[in-house]
Amino acid sequence: MSDMKYFTSNDGYQLAYQDVGSPFLPPLILLHGFTGSSQYWKHNIPRLSQTYHALAPDLRGHGDSAKTAHGFHVSRLAMDLHNFLCHLGLENEKGGVRCIAGSLGCAILWCYAELFTPDVFSHMVWVDQSPMQNYSLDGVQSWGPKLGNRGMNSEAAVKQLFHDLATNPDDVYRGTIAACLSYRSHPLPEDHLAARRKEEDETFFLGEARKGDPLWYAQLMKDHTALDWRQTIVECFGGRKENKTKLLVVASSRSGCFHTEGPMSAVQMVNEKVEHGSERAMGLVVDWGGHWCFWEKPERFCEVVEPFLQTRGI
Repeated sequence: MSDMKYFTSNDGYQLAYQDVGSPFLPPLILLHGFTGSSQYWKHNIPRLSQTYHALAPDLRGHGDSAKTAHGFHVSRLAMDLHNFLCHLGLENEKGGVRCIAGSLGCAILWCYAELFTPDVFSHMVWVDQSPMQNYSLDGVQSWGPKLGNRGMNSEAAVKQLFHDLATNPDDVYRGTIAACLSYRSHPLPEDHLAARRKEEDETFFLGEARKGDPLWYAQLMKDHTALDWRQTIVECFGGRKENKTKLLVVASSRSGCFHTEGPMSAVQMVNEKVEHGSERAMGLVVDWGGHWCFWEKPERFCEVVEPFLQTRGI
């Protein structure tokens, strides 16, 4: 892993990123999720950087990036992504960038697509994120528990999160870890992990979460779980004939955050307005990892995404 580099956002803050691999290789951006950092990809980057120029930012408020008093909105994080692409000189490279995003990272891509179009991206991988989490906000009541977030799906849940992050943030972080690792959320008899590995995982994720401000995280989750990206996905990725972005949606049957139906619904949304035979999105449900499947089984994850990232454009 290389040392962290920095770029300046349009509102003047220093945001960190990892830059690994030859700049002559195709660029691949990796976006982490809530309370995480670019270090979440540390088991994937060594392999992926052999084929791609791996570029992994620490989101604002996370990791080594600036801890701003504001900016706890998905839209601000999407603007930061745009600033990052501009810093790299990639903002006008139509179809020249690939991206893998987990959890919150997916919502950042959906917001980016709504603001700037997704045309700069040739391929995207969306890992275990539902297009709408708080189904109590669905006015037409077509969304429900099988499609939304397992926990953060109501005003009461958000209020409880604020209270818990204010009083004992480590308990919240440990709960997140338990929900995101399959051997914790959906243990199986064949999960033969040494106690030391489990302790190392918790120590790592807890350490990364502690780099941020608990109440800033709460504000971000409040915004993140209130957003509805369903029609954005339909129109920006499937409805625009100009867009050629290919999509792989990965869901886990052992995720403690979502049932598979939520993330997988995005496949149908993307393909809704696309002619039969020209589908832009495909879906894959895995059982060998949870919400953070890329961490639990990095080699298997790379074996899944590499062939997709190498497919020819539409």
